[in-house]
Amino acid sequence: MPNFADAIRPVFFQTDHEEYLYATHGGTLFIVTYRGRPYGITCGHVFGDFERERLVVARDKGILKGSTPGRIAGFAYPSSPRDGAVGTDVTDLCVVTFSENIGADFFSSPYLLSQATVESSQKGHSLMVAGVLKERTCINPPNLIFGYCRLEFQDDGSYEDPFLRQAVAEFASPGFTEITGLSGAPVFDQTTNRLCGMVVRGGMTGRFCRIYYMDATDIARFLAAVSGGAESVYYTKVGPVRPTS
Repeated sequence: MPNFADAIRPVFFQTDHEEYLYATHGGTLFIVTYRGRPYGITCGHVFGDFERERLVVARDKGILKGSTPGRIAGFAYPSSPRDGAVGTDVTDLCVVTFSENIGADFFSSPYLLSQATVESSQKGHSLMVAGVLKERTCINPPNLIFGYCRLEFQDDGSYEDPFLRQAVAEFASPGFTEITGLSGAPVFDQTTNRLCGMVVRGGMTGRFCRIYYMDATDIARFLAAVSGGAESVYYTKVGPVRPTS
């Protein structure tokens, strides 16, 4: 299996408090390389009320006080949705861009995103989600514990939102009661050995869990537009969606 689980980062923000240097509402960020450049992929809603410029993207899976994070150049979101894209979750997609001096080798174990590594899933396929559970994350200086997890799901087919698919799981002994923090987590199709999406939302009822995830082919299409500096990207399902910083 490719190193997709090593490419995730917790969505943490730097504060002005020396004792509590980091804070979070939960969330996962996925580091990819595309056309020789690194990018971060996550959901826009994970920023909450934090200033997005305070986002800390660590070189490795852990955040160490004093380490040098990736210098952020900007944030790109799909904007101006048209036709069937209006009211969908496609506008929750966020691509983080880094400064020109941050090369593909800056981050450890990024996921190489290309036509050969991305594919839509199908109903019944076995999926793996790698994320950071907020419930199991602890900020208690000097200790900083990340709730990294790998959870198995089964694709449960398309959803009413044209950009989302759904997946289900039933955990025997989960060790957690909610999945807050999985937003932005990559979804890997173990059946095809390809990246198939990113978790947008979901929930748990007892041992049963359902997630809704954005199709990786749509993410790749938007990333191609961001990488190429295009003013809009055409989604055949719904029409053009414009990137904005």
